[in-house]
Amino acid sequence: MKRFHFCLLPLLAILHTSNVNLSAQEFTGFESRQMGDNISLIYSVEHERPGQLFSFESYYSVDGDRTFRPLQAVWGNIGQGVPGGRNQIFVWDVLEDVHELRGDVTFKLKGRHHSLQTLEEEFSDVVFELVSLHRIENNRLELVLNITNEGPGRDLKIFNRLISITGFNMRKYEAQWGEVGGVVGRERYSAPQRTLKTGESVKAVFRFHRIPDDLDRIMRLDVGAELLTITYGIDLEIGNMQFRDLPVLNKPADEMKEPAVHSFEITTTAAFNIEPVEVADTVPPAITFISPKPEDFNDDGVLKVTENNLMLKGTATDESGVSQLIVNGRNVRLKPDGNFKTEVNLQPGNNEITVRAIDTRFNSIEHKLLVSRKAPPGEDALSDIQELDMMLAVKRPTTYYAFIVGVNEYPDPTIVPLQNPVSDARKFANVLTEQYMFEKENVILMENATRADIIDELDRLTRRVTKDDNLLIFFAGHGFFDLETELGYWLLKDASFTSTANWMANSQIRDYIGAIRSRHTLLIADACFSGGIFQTRKAYAEPYDQLDRIYTKPSRKAMTSGNLSEVPDESIFLQYLVKRLEENKRSYILAEELFSSFKPIVMSKTSTEPQYGDIKGTGDEGGDFIFRRRD
Repeated sequence: MKRFHFCLLPLLAILHTSNVNLSAQEFTGFESRQMGDNISLIYSVEHERPGQLFSFESYYSVDGDRTFRPLQAVWGNIGQGVPGGRNQIFVWDVLEDVHELRGDVTFKLKGRHHSLQTLEEEFSDVVFELVSLHRIENNRLELVLNITNEGPGRDLKIFNRLISITGFNMRKYEAQWGEVGGVVGRERYSAPQRTLKTGESVKAVFRFHRIPDDLDRIMRLDVGAELLTITYGIDLEIGNMQFRDLPVLNKPADEMKEPAVHSFEITTTAAFNIEPVEVADTVPPAITFISPKPEDFNDDGVLKVTENNLMLKGTATDESGVSQLIVNGRNVRLKPDGNFKTEVNLQPGNNEITVRAIDTRFNSIEHKLLVSRKAPPGEDALSDIQELDMMLAVKRPTTYYAFIVGVNEYPDPTIVPLQNPVSDARKFANVLTEQYMFEKENVILMENATRADIIDELDRLTRRVTKDDNLLIFFAGHGFFDLETELGYWLLKDASFTSTANWMANSQIRDYIGAIRSRHTLLIADACFSGGIFQTRKAYAEPYDQLDRIYTKPSRKAMTSGNLSEVPDESIFLQYLVKRLEENKRSYILAEELFSSFKPIVMSKTSTEPQYGDIKGTGDEGGDFIFRRRD
């Protein structure tokens, strides 16, 4: 049975790697991982222009690189119009192309410039276009934005300190100087303010000081802004725009020539054994720690140290082979014998280190290590997690609400009934109430709900949820996306295929999310969600970065199961969402980290690519939903 979404939204072993024909753009990594009978291929492209898109072609060789054949059954970041960036992934369905795959296999990836797209974010009808991020003299970076007001006349205020860049090493830099439409702010706390007429465009420039020479790419650019509209009263809107995985140029983008249409390529070789035989392996990998040793921990299971980093050594083994080892959200390379070594940065106070291993048959295991670092004189002795605990204890108690909907039954004979959404919804509700801080009385589970049922409950939530509370909304069932109108819908029990009267428009869901006064709202849809109101983002499974700030800033985030017209009624997306929540050993896990931790598995087991991002126009200010485990 297929669950129709009708939705069109926009064994690790590296033995040999080579780069060819490098110029402006280049591959900076290429590796392969076996996941079941599929192979995930991960690559990075750097030194591209902001907004530059590429065409990528992939090939394989099993005869020592003498002949290469194209990979045909592939999906993900492959083909035409693919952006550059780090850790791009595509999946090869091996047995769809070949009968079996044994021995050494060399993969070749070719890239070629395709086009340039405009990078822009919108906040309340004000469009922020990224023009350039480049180096200037005296170890500084300069950011250039073009800002256009497509709404009514109002004042735009931007605090320099709310313009920040974050590197892949998690170091954050705030702008020290800014100019908006000729209005200059020369200090970090300055706030250039400019009146914008309808249709007016202005140039904004911000500068960052003391930037390391080796910062050639940033993980995230945050742009915070305020809009002040005076009509019969004063209307203040606060927004946060975000750009991700951006190159740092050596000179302004408008001084650069159009990208040359040249080819660049990279290869990687690994050994595989994939054949059309069902492998009965349900045993997860084994992780053994060499340093620190188990006896190094005290009776409470805590390792006490004074250094600001910890060298973690151990082995990860499995009869089917270990595909991936992850330490605090970062992939760690395994040696052929299963040994690994990685350095973990420690904050003063308590630190949680999670080590997770996944084998080639999708079995996984996770261990948590507790490390307490003594703070040097003058340093804060509290870690981010402890600070967040204190903040939550001092403020009004936070209530976690969940509204969970699963629809199997469709009386309209032209809509095929489903078997699994209701049971999926129950599983999800159970893991929330049993392992996380969702009390049963605050979890609303609706089975085979009608449109009126959904609206009535959303109305109740607008009155019940406060600004200190968090809300999770989950839907599993049929969905529909109209290509002509670009409108997305959820189909509830009373839906008729010939009339949209009882369909639930994604835009209406968005309006309710904007109206509910929660601190954080997370929408999880095992159905399509309209691309017009959903700003997809590249998600990272990175260590926590100022967890208390992430929690304090309001968020309106969404994750969806995929971008194809139909997915199996048995949802792989939901299966691994629940599995990841069950296996999590951390006290907290962010929604973005949760999503990015299971997305590659969903991609390798299905031909869908899950999506994550912000819900436009609902008050997202750059925070994130945090799942808190029960003690």
